[in-house]
Amino acid sequence: MSVFRTVNLPCPACGAAVGFELVASVNADRAPALRTAIVDESFQREACPACGTSFRVDPRFSLIDHGRRQWIAALPLAERRGWERAEAGANAVFERAYGPGASATIRAIGATLRRRVTFGWAALREKLLCDDLGLDDTTLELTKIGLLGRVTSAPIAHDTELRLQGGAGEQLLFAWIRAAGETPIEWLQVERSAYDEVAADAAGDWAELRAELAAGPFVDTGRLTIASTAP
Repeated sequence: MSVFRTVNLPCPACGAAVGFELVASVNADRAPALRTAIVDESFQREACPACGTSFRVDPRFSLIDHGRRQWIAALPLAERRGWERAEAGANAVFERAYGPGASATIRAIGATLRRRVTFGWAALREKLLCDDLGLDDTTLELTKIGLLGRVTSAPIAHDTELRLQGGAGEQLLFAWIRAAGETPIEWLQVERSAYDEVAADAAGDWAELRAELAAGPFVDTGRLTIASTAP
C-alpha cells in the first residue's frame, strides 16, 4: 500500500502554511494514479491558499511497481553528491524488504525487480518514462553521452542536466533543465535510431561505460561525473 503523512509546510513566497500529504512509499500496482501524477508532474505539488504560489516538495520515498519490475528510492536532488551513501542505504532497505528475512514468495518477487536510486523529480520521472517508451535506462544514459559528442551548442554547466521528456514514433524528446528548479531551458529532439545504435553495440565500444553505469542502483551519468562525498 501507499503510505502518507499530513504536514504543514511554509509557502516559499509568502510563508503561509500549506497542507501536504507527504508520501513515504508509493505502490504503483495498487495506486497507478500516483505513478501517473509523477509523470505529469502534479504529484506532491500544492498551491498556497494565501498567495496562490504553486510549489512542490522534494521527493523522499520508495516507489514499488511489481508489474513493471521497478523499485526506486527517490531522494532529494540536494543529496546527489552523497550518491554512494544513498546507494548503500537503498540497498539496505531493499534487502530488508526482499532479502533473506523475507518469505520465499517475496524473495522471488525481489529477484525480478530493477533496483534504482534517483535524485530529484526529473530523474525519477525519467525512469518512469523509460519504461513507458520501452527503453533501457542504462542505454539511455549512454545515448546521452553520445549526444554530447554531436551537439555543438549545448548549455552544459554544473547546474544543468539532460533529461528525457517523452517520445513518439521514431523521435525521442529531451530537455536541458536547470537542476535546482528542474525547469527546461532548451529542448532537443533526437532520432530514436541514436538510442538503437547504442543498444546494438552493448558488447562493443560502449561495454566498459555500460558496466560502470550499471555497477549500482544509481544509473545516471552523474555516476561518472559527480565525485561522491560519502566517506
